[in-house]
Amino acid sequence: MVTEEQFVFRKLETPQERMEIFRLRYQVYCKECHFISEEDYPLGYECDALDEHCLHFGAFGLQGDLIGGARLIMPSCGKFPIEEHCPQMDVDFTKIPHEQCAEVSRLTISKLYRRRSNDGLYYEPQVADKTVEDRGEHFVRRVRPMAFGLYRAMYHESKRHNIRYWFALMEKTLWLLLKIHGFVFRPVGPQVDFYGLVIPYFADIADIERSVYTKFPQFFTYFMQNLEPELQPKF
Repeated sequence: MVTEEQFVFRKLETPQERMEIFRLRYQVYCKECHFISEEDYPLGYECDALDEHCLHFGAFGLQGDLIGGARLIMPSCGKFPIEEHCPQMDVDFTKIPHEQCAEVSRLTISKLYRRRSNDGLYYEPQVADKTVEDRGEHFVRRVRPMAFGLYRAMYHESKRHNIRYWFALMEKTLWLLLKIHGFVFRPVGPQVDFYGLVIPYFADIADIERSVYTKFPQFFTYFMQNLEPELQPKF
């Protein structure tokens, strides 16, 4: 279990926990963002066939309530969704072993826990975020967005499963948040409409590790917490 000041982030282990995240996804994608139709999901939860090929992650509040989540689509799925929706991606698949890839998907955060009242689906980077220093209270403010606790949990499981590359379809605001924290995701295609307007991205996890270690050492330490020493990168 990976803990942060306000929340607990961990992999979901039981069918009951996964059903909770399916219901949260329905709440966000249907009730809040209107990406899906209520009539298409009469049981009040959102899931698909890919969920059987995923590692699922949750963010829990102090009372144990599930308030955020994400999934990591593993290579057992065959073809990743991003390949279906973005067939012209600028990625040389001959140099990337499919069994070492995963797709970050369904990052979901309850509107009750987004950082500011005017935030979008995840978090709206402000000018001040680009200039704060990597120490003390500024660091605490940087890591507070819930997305990073979920990304840390996904990073740990990626290392444990020998996943070296991430794909993701994400909004530009989320990409900017990751970028200003040293996360190197490269845009690899044009914008598409898939649960909102998103852009396909690709990341080499080794590049992310090196970037964060170099630019934000305290943030790097935060990501290494509770990861087995033999899995931590050596620079």
